[in-house]
Amino acid sequence: MPKRKRSRASSIPPVSTRELILDEAERLIAAKGVNGFTLKELVSPLGVQITSVYKHYRNRDDVLTALARRYITVYSQQFSYPAEALEQPTRTLRNVVEEFVRFHLRHPAYVRLSLLDFATPDGGMEYIRLAAGGPFRSNLSTGPLAAMHRRLEKLMLAGDHKGEFRSISALDFLRVMKSALLVRLVFPEDLLVVPKLRQEMSAVLESWAWDLAYSYVASRPEDGGEIDVIRAAGLDAAVPDGAAGPAR
Repeated sequence: MPKRKRSRASSIPPVSTRELILDEAERLIAAKGVNGFTLKELVSPLGVQITSVYKHYRNRDDVLTALARRYITVYSQQFSYPAEALEQPTRTLRNVVEEFVRFHLRHPAYVRLSLLDFATPDGGMEYIRLAAGGPFRSNLSTGPLAAMHRRLEKLMLAGDHKGEFRSISALDFLRVMKSALLVRLVFPEDLLVVPKLRQEMSAVLESWAWDLAYSYVASRPEDGGEIDVIRAAGLDAAVPDGAAGPAR
């Protein structure tokens, strides 16, 4: 008797309760905030008891730290590009800045966890820092975000050497972009609550972030050479003659 073929659906491994808990925590944080829900609300849609949470996590804070750890793994891939992309630093910067925006739009709970962390200088639960294994600065040099930071440093240096960027540190660039984007996503309108709104605003926010990024890094020769840099990078479609500014 011939063997019955397994259906495609049956070949997909089931999602573990541990991961389902994190998925639901992500949804609730985006909709209600980090402190806007209880463990009972967390498990109710999953059809399990609160005791199921304690089989996988010590407490509520442990759930949120595990969720943050999942974000750190994905976040560490930011500012990625092929080696040859360093030959076109302006174009490459635009690509990675736009992806930086899309990452935050895809993970609204990460945005709220980050905002809470930045508002907690000492004490309390610093979920992102705990997930990353320590203070932000050390993680940029030796922790899970070190490789990401080195990629950004190489890109900043490439732009500086080619005369497209002024000389600035990768950390300063990250400070500007991260802080501005976090605030932009929640003020004056909270864009994290409605998924459809985040999708509709993606192109607008990518353009806004590129304007900010380029305004911060661009070399500023008094003779107007900034326009030549944009045109050389092939990003001059919307730059009018005689006017300087970032490509749209």
